[in-house]
Amino acid sequence: MTKNMWVRAALAAAVVVAAPAQAAQFFDGFDGSGGPNSSVWETANWANGDIFGCTFAYSEVWKSGWGALTLNVNGGTKKCSEVRTWQSFKYGKFVTRLQPGTIAGGNSSFFLYTGNAGTSNHFEIDLEFINSGRTLHTNVWTAGRQNYQQFSIATGWRTIGFEWRPTYVRFFSVTDSGQEQEFRRVNTSISAPMRLMMNHWVGNNSAGAKSFVGTWYGAGGPAYYDWVRVSD
Repeated sequence: MTKNMWVRAALAAAVVVAAPAQAAQFFDGFDGSGGPNSSVWETANWANGDIFGCTFAYSEVWKSGWGALTLNVNGGTKKCSEVRTWQSFKYGKFVTRLQPGTIAGGNSSFFLYTGNAGTSNHFEIDLEFINSGRTLHTNVWTAGRQNYQQFSIATGWRTIGFEWRPTYVRFFSVTDSGQEQEFRRVNTSISAPMRLMMNHWVGNNSAGAKSFVGTWYGAGGPAYYDWVRVSD
């Protein structure tokens, strides 16, 4: 597979789009072989601290020739991957078709985020695949406090998402016929605009990492994202 690395717009020159009152219509099918639109996605190139056992790098993010975004973990170099929209969103439906990674001690994610972790300005809505892709971790962080629930799942491709409204967040899967099947609802009031993010990483085998994603034994591998859709 040829790696077509993403070219990120320079931070100094980038313009972050102001959050709309409602979520804008947005779709990315990650088709073709070139780099994606860097005015839409920012690619991380930095360390994220504890509990991460790898550093986010441009080299581990690319588009496949068959039309998917690859987020990779390189076990040898301890490099991993993250992208996020420049734009912030407020309310809407956020859906992706993905094949999470299956690395022991790893995490493949699809989530909204803003603020400083664990503080009063921290808000987050998470879909995270851990336990070698066999556990789905859902979480809603409100003012630095979490409300999570986990589900046992099979590995492989799936279409999944969440709907964020002024008084609730609901998580759902999507069948092959396009029907939504809600599996969790959280009553909460979040109004802070958030950026849409996806990452694929491994833990550093600290106590906190092991209790969340498990033990990492040094393996690497990809997670694939076929498309992402945001709707009102």
